[in-house]
Amino acid sequence: MSFVWDGTTVSAESTARFEVPVCVMASGFPLTLAVHAVVGNRPGPVSLVSCGSHGEELWSSEFCRRLRDFLVRDGYDFAGTILLAPQLNPHSFESGTRNTPIDFHNLNRVFPGSPLGKNWFTDTLAKVIADKILPKADFVFDYHGGGSDTVIHYHYTVDPAASERARIVHDVARASGAEVLWQQGEPRGTLSNCAEDMGKTAFVVEIGGGGLILDIDYFERAYRDFLNMARVIEVVPGAPDYSAARIVVQTGTSLRPSHGGTFLPEVGLDVMGKTVAKGTVLGRVVSPYSFEILDEITAPFDKTEIMMIRNRISKVHPGEYAYIIGDGDTGYSLR
Repeated sequence: MSFVWDGTTVSAESTARFEVPVCVMASGFPLTLAVHAVVGNRPGPVSLVSCGSHGEELWSSEFCRRLRDFLVRDGYDFAGTILLAPQLNPHSFESGTRNTPIDFHNLNRVFPGSPLGKNWFTDTLAKVIADKILPKADFVFDYHGGGSDTVIHYHYTVDPAASERARIVHDVARASGAEVLWQQGEPRGTLSNCAEDMGKTAFVVEIGGGGLILDIDYFERAYRDFLNMARVIEVVPGAPDYSAARIVVQTGTSLRPSHGGTFLPEVGLDVMGKTVAKGTVLGRVVSPYSFEILDEITAPFDKTEIMMIRNRISKVHPGEYAYIIGDGDTGYSLR
């Protein structure tokens, strides 16, 4: 078997890199998006792993790089082709910001985008991704992660009884390695919504973050989790392991500081995916000037399910991410 990208053939058990043209920037330099193709040793679907919609999510882009090496290391032992888009928003990556610095828009909220010259730059970027990259895939694994000072691990899911596609999405979520799944209708404008509107089956994977960037074992774990998810769609042989998934929550929210200053975590990575009681102090914000406590962030639910934490002493602005949590009383157990 082989894979064809715009007239270029990539043979089985090999890799190739392609550059997708976007436009010419004000600097005079052309902007392109890199896509790597890794072709397996037997026929199958095309699976896209997309990363870097938010440029500060360095962990997911680095995982994408390592994923290519893992797949080659293991002898291309999968079906079909895996496309890797490691950095969908290069200017956001360059500036280390969540949003595109050129127009300050969030790439993962403007899909399917707009043609060149019809809207903001970020909309143009989304349009190129929607027109040139997404159509080549059957399945889309849209990876997101924590920023430099946060770590995240959960997986979005849907009602598995809604349709056959919904059942697959739910089963992939159960196989993701995350203990907490969040049943939520993604807001319009996301890459995953756009893919689904095009008839693709999309999975939103939330994993990793800056607090784990030096943990080599965690990259290996994420690779094992990817293979387990790929078993659900029969890209990798074998029966999926669903044992990690513990609970589905249907109500979730983010906890953010009201005041800026120095953030001091009170809980560590050991609470990721776990339940903490209402009132548990998760972190504090102190003034680096007066030393007074400006804010105390506590668990708001009787059964607060931890899906993202800020695990480093760090500077915070008011309204920055500190935690993403779910209400355990709104969901159902998977064990």
